[in-house]
Parts: sequence; structure tokens; C-alpha cells
Amino acid sequence: MPKWLIACVGENNRLFHFRMLTLFKTIKTFGGELAKAKLAACFVDEADQSISHELDKMGVHIHIVKPYHSNLQRHCNKIRMLEIEDDYDVMVALDCDTAVTRDFSAEISADTIRRCDSLLDPLDINEWKYMYGYFGLAMPNDEMAVHANSAVLFIPRKDVRNLRNAWLHYANLITDTFHSNEQWTRFAQHKYYTDQFALSMALADLKADVQLLPAEFNIHINGAYQGWADQLHPYILSYHHNVTGDGKLKTTGMTVPDQYISKVNEILGNHSQSG
Repeated sequence: MPKWLIACVGENNRLFHFRMLTLFKTIKTFGGELAKAKLAACFVDEADQSISHELDKMGVHIHIVKPYHSNLQRHCNKIRMLEIEDDYDVMVALDCDTAVTRDFSAEISADTIRRCDSLLDPLDINEWKYMYGYFGLAMPNDEMAVHANSAVLFIPRKDVRNLRNAWLHYANLITDTFHSNEQWTRFAQHKYYTDQFALSMALADLKADVQLLPAEFNIHINGAYQGWADQLHPYILSYHHNVTGDGKLKTTGMTVPDQYISKVNEILGNHSQSG
């Protein structure tokens, strides 16, 4: 059986405590074979004893990581996941604000990087052409491959080191290039997406073999009804800040996804994200 390492990175505050507990609870409850994977939670700078104890009870190993240079967006600290030294065949790198709703182990490849499509794109196609061209990179012909979403990544062990180095390289390069001319000043308005810009450039630089994951990995709780997803059975829910005051995921109005949201909410305690 392949050895998987499922990891996430978060800050040491109640918002991310909630997210990490939700992620690993759902893996253990709904993940099937995924529940047998090695689990790792990376905290930036420190982790409170209380959250460390709760995660440890679930078999989650705690890693304390340092933030990268302060000029980098905090989201770029997710690259620290790729520095975990452990014995595994594939890293499953997830954003913390995700909930696993069923077993997706059959979609994990030990040979090919896999990622989600990007539903939200801050740049138009001509702006992407400019960015790729600025760094002398060939932009993918398939528009769905242009913008690399970093929320869900399956990375074979053989690709981890090179991807980590290239991803961090472009995160620093892009950050240093913001405001260098009129176009890059416009890009800087979207610096929230620095890690995704950098991942897109890194994959192109490495000429990596990347396969898109199916839409069931990209169901978002964002306050909007999405007709295309109404009948999809999600593998992963991305809920962002859409959580009720008593710590439940908000429903979407989408028929099938809401059934899975209800199942997730049944296992969540009444925990506020703030305070």
C-alpha cells in the first residue's frame, strides 16, 4: 500500500485551531483509507498546548515551522509542508479551511502531481501571458492549466524537493518584482495570490507533469449557489470564512453538497473560531 503524508500549515490562533481540528476530524471520520495516512500539522512559530494535545489524540504529528521572510505573504508559509522529513510516497498538501467528505485515495498518484482547477482568477489571460513571458516561461496551452490552485496538491515524493525550491524561488522573485513597473503594480493589488502565482510559474519552470483533479475536489462554500455543483458528491469542501457563530459550516443551497455539509456538522462541536 502506498504511504501518504497528509499535511497542512496554519497560524497559532483559534481560527486555525478550528480549521485544523475540522480537517483532521473529517479525515478520520469520512476519509476511509486516508485515515491510515501519516498526518502532519505545521504551526508557524508555535502551537498552544491545548491544540497540540487535541491533535495528538488523533494521531497528528505537530511541526513548528518558521515563517519565511516577512516580505512574503503569510500564505507562502504553506511551502514549509514540502520541507517535512518523513517516509512517504505522496504528500497530500491541503489548505486548512477544507473538510474531507469521502475517501479520495484512488485519485492519488505516485507518479504525477495533481491539483485543482482555479475557480477564482484575479488575472485575465493576457495578464497571465505577461507574467509567464516576463520570466521567460512557456504558458500552458490549456487555459485550465494556467493558474495553479494551491489548496489541494498531491505531490509524489520524487517531485517534492524540486517543487519546494522552485515554488519558494518564484514566491520571492514575484514579491521583489511587485511595483517594478505599471503592470506589476497592478499585479501587486492581488498579492494575496502570491503563492498561487509562484506555484504556476514553478510548475512551468519545472515542466512538471500535472493532472487536474475532478470538480468534486473543488466545491466551495462561498455564499453563492453554484448550479454546476448541485449534484456533485464532493471529496473536499473549501469553506473559507463561511462558518456559523457556533462553529458549523454554512450550507450552500446546493442539494448534494449540503448533504455532506450536514454530515460534517454532525461531528463538529460547538466551538467559535474567535475569542
